[in-house]
Amino acid sequence: MVRMTGLIVFCLPLLLLSGCVEVEIQVGSRGKITQTFTATVSQRAADVLKAAVQNYLGRDWRVTVERKSEKMNIVRAWKSYKLSPGAKPMPGVVAEFRRRNGWFRATYELRVRYEPSELLLTKEEQGIAFNRKVTVRIFMPGRILPEQSTVASVDGNRAELTLDPLSRTEVHIVAVGVIWWRVGILLLVAAFLIWLIAPYLPRIVERFRKPTVKVVQR
Repeated sequence: MVRMTGLIVFCLPLLLLSGCVEVEIQVGSRGKITQTFTATVSQRAADVLKAAVQNYLGRDWRVTVERKSEKMNIVRAWKSYKLSPGAKPMPGVVAEFRRRNGWFRATYELRVRYEPSELLLTKEEQGIAFNRKVTVRIFMPGRILPEQSTVASVDGNRAELTLDPLSRTEVHIVAVGVIWWRVGILLLVAAFLIWLIAPYLPRIVERFRKPTVKVVQR
């Protein structure tokens, strides 16, 4: 069984105004994405950045501002959505998600291609992105296989990379996970069968037991 989904948001140019930018993408087993942008900015820039995020991405993104210190704030924007074929929430980023089901194990595959020329169109945007680094963490619904993935930093179901907004980037991640509902059904069926044959177990054991030969000495 193969599921293919469309496009996901991967980077936000306006967040590059800050010195510390993190992107977290959580991929669900059914293709649901929960994406979070986190930026550390000055208190003066926090409200401006909050309004800019909603104007750039849309009002369906939730944005919060938390105070980190006397001079710095943390701006966090997040959104959960279902990936669908043909969707294009942001130019410059293409991602393809596939799921292949086995009997009791599923394989998840995520391919992401970032093309800065389609996202950073003006010299002003390119100037903002110059010499900036974005930390991207991707959480898959199963254990990531490093030997089949192109991400160097892998820990369990988490992959981490540093993105240069001005460089073309391609990411390929393969993960495997257990289909627990199928395992649960198998255990229930096994328990039911054991319950059915339990009264007959003594007879079955008696039938296969080897006869004992007694030696009588005279």
